[in-house]
Amino acid sequence: MTELSSEKLINEIIEILADAEAPIISTGAGMSSESGVRTFRGEDGYWREHRAEDLASPEGLRKDPELVWEWYGERLKAYEDIQPHAGYHALVQLQDQLGKLPVVTQNVDGLLQKAGLIDVVELHGNLKTASCINRCGAPSVPINEELFEHLPPHCSCGSILRPDVVLFGEQLPEQALRRALNLAETCDLILVIGTSMLVYPASSLPLIVLRRGLPVIEINPEETPLTSLAGVISIHGAAGQILPLLVEGVSLR
Repeated sequence: MTELSSEKLINEIIEILADAEAPIISTGAGMSSESGVRTFRGEDGYWREHRAEDLASPEGLRKDPELVWEWYGERLKAYEDIQPHAGYHALVQLQDQLGKLPVVTQNVDGLLQKAGLIDVVELHGNLKTASCINRCGAPSVPINEELFEHLPPHCSCGSILRPDVVLFGEQLPEQALRRALNLAETCDLILVIGTSMLVYPASSLPLIVLRRGLPVIEINPEETPLTSLAGVISIHGAAGQILPLLVEGVSLR
């Protein structure tokens, strides 16, 4: 971990970011929570009120699909008015400056795409579509208001539909995971933003970059298991405040 005054730290990160030719971004729940999206493990997180096994597992979905779909409906409704904060827009600006900026995310809310980021690798799926819980082969369907008219929604084969997010106990999408690992092996810098570093395999990405001897920059309000590692430059604060400073500094170089 590098410890400098805030101004010196910002300037050091700007220099590193400006020199990078193939940076990647890794985001977690903290990035979304600054826009008002509720987290799962935080102080006001969902798992303070509900058991994860009841609402976010295949077993819970099969046991009480109506309850689970009502919960997803509430989440989607809450997302409708949530807008990307300034940190998202700073990443879009950086993307435009570089020509490309791959983002690996654990989030399923679509805020990155809503802001205008193009290359988003969704490790935990998304809430845009739903598919057959029994994987009958029918195509996925969009999650929209019509889907919530009769709960639980059903596939054309008669089975229950499930959101295309990764539920507890499930494997991550193979293609997304492979792409994320490849990005960690080929980038020349990773910015880790708003993640607790407690969820594997997303937590392994900066470790891969560190092992390659390349810079890792962490932006998070609190310390994480990544913060104290040698080679990590960690700055504590809100992404919505720090990212615009960094990108503005890069654009002025």
